[in-house]
Amino acid sequence: MSQQRLMDEVHDVFHFHDTLGDGKIDSKQLPTALRAMMLNPTEALLAEVSKARTSGARITVEEFIPIYKKVEAACGRSTTLKEFQTLLSHFDREGNGQIMLMELKSMLQNGGEKMTNQEVDNLLFGVEVVDGRININNFLNRHLQMGLEESEK
Repeated sequence: MSQQRLMDEVHDVFHFHDTLGDGKIDSKQLPTALRAMMLNPTEALLAEVSKARTSGARITVEEFIPIYKKVEAACGRSTTLKEFQTLLSHFDREGNGQIMLMELKSMLQNGGEKMTNQEVDNLLFGVEVVDGRININNFLNRHLQMGLEESEK
């Protein structure tokens, strides 16, 4: 993506989140705006880039761009579908493309960037569970499709 196209996209996302039309966004909208740029910052990184901002403070696009660049650099590239499949396949004890739902929940709530019960429930909403197991590919494809739909908005 060219630098100009990227900056146009940053401006578009920023102005979409400018609900008052004053050329600024509320500091509470930083996580949503950054995720709309297809970045997936950790909560710790969000806290770091937001620490100088008081709740309710409004941010200009000129202030947003360096925050975006910092988060983009820290996040690196997006994880591929194949990498997620490989990760989850380590929990597929029977080699049939399925993992135990409780094991997935435990991994999400206890590993790395821990998710809350509500976040896990939201992630798993609508996922088909058969005999306490979920199909890895169906789970990933569902979220890939949801991600594509979000990026088209």
